[in-house]
Amino acid sequence: MNVSEKYTSLLLDSGNGWLGNNKATPSYLAFKQPEIVFSSVGHKVTIKSHNSANLINADPLELLDDYLTKGYIAVGYIGYEYSRHTMEGFCPSCHKEGDKFPDVNFLLYDAKDLIAGDYEDVVSQLQLPVMNGKSVSDASIKSELHACPNMSTYQYLNMVRKGKAYIEQGDIYQVNLSQRIIAQLNLDPLEYFLKFYTVQPVPFGSYLDFEDFQLLSGSMELFLRKSGNKLTTNPIKGTIKRGKTEEIDTILKAKLISSEKERAENLMIVDLMRNDLGRVSKPGSVKVNKLFEVETYSTLHQMVSEVESQVDENMKVSQILRQVFPPGSVTGAPKRRTLEVIDELEPHFRGPYCGTIGIFYPNGDFTLSVAIRIMTVQLGKATFFVGGGIVWDSDPQKEFEETLLKSQAITKAMELYNI
Repeated sequence: MNVSEKYTSLLLDSGNGWLGNNKATPSYLAFKQPEIVFSSVGHKVTIKSHNSANLINADPLELLDDYLTKGYIAVGYIGYEYSRHTMEGFCPSCHKEGDKFPDVNFLLYDAKDLIAGDYEDVVSQLQLPVMNGKSVSDASIKSELHACPNMSTYQYLNMVRKGKAYIEQGDIYQVNLSQRIIAQLNLDPLEYFLKFYTVQPVPFGSYLDFEDFQLLSGSMELFLRKSGNKLTTNPIKGTIKRGKTEEIDTILKAKLISSEKERAENLMIVDLMRNDLGRVSKPGSVKVNKLFEVETYSTLHQMVSEVESQVDENMKVSQILRQVFPPGSVTGAPKRRTLEVIDELEPHFRGPYCGTIGIFYPNGDFTLSVAIRIMTVQLGKATFFVGGGIVWDSDPQKEFEETLLKSQAITKAMELYNI
């Protein structure tokens, strides 16, 4: 059975994710065939509908507004490089390595075609293993994966040192830096995504099939949710591995909670997101609901906070996104200058990575994840990214080790299923 024939969009929620509730049972949203697909590079937009294709000049976010008012549900991504259209004066380099993807890519569906249910429904339909929620053992990355990073350890450490130099000079306070990894994926991308999800269930699991390529994400982080007139964001900063025993795990979790470095890093992004939400929210409505809480996943613990505000219900999606994109937790602070530093130091295009993946509804509500723990797949070539936030007292070697920790769920899924 070719499982990719089943869905073009599949959003998995382990709790308080795409469905926006605290339900502990994993749930999903899915669609089969889209009515319209539109993608853009800058303001050059390609629109495909059934057997026709048209190229127009338009603002893709305003086009998204128009389709939502017509009753469509939109599922897709806004890529990191689209920030050149949301951050005034930012002109990123066009001469980087790696595959180029559309800046914006959306699948548009008739609202009546939405499929929803529990995770076990997907499992039974596709005849795949049931998620058991158990932690996966700390197996090391196997050489037969043939994973090829685009930077040597030395190059990555040197990139971190250069980032720290900008912090020491007072240009920035924090910057998120990443590396790109390529591996061969000898499995249908949708089937791999579901196996990946059994390794590390997350609130914002997503699989999107754009025909030319597939986009998979195992994101834990809410970039932005609009529900009525309420906006919510849950920035994540601060990571530590799980312990091999319950006792060690408790100690490591306490270490993360008490870490002054991790708390300072988290607070910087909370302040950045407060500022971003303030641009689109009613005066005095921005507030911090949670600070320095720890969420636990199969391979790691992460520190998360929550910022909330009130917005005019009639404000358009495009108006909000232009003020808050890209996500602050995967750029740094101050945002504009860190974008320039990232552009200088990273040798690769990010594409969908560190942008946002989400679902938009006709009434103007939406849920957007931060596009982390992502993988793009093109004809068996899998590309994924790992990175982390750099601050003044960051240890380059520890930052490198953290990127390996973050990649474990992806590589373990490959190992466990002999992919």
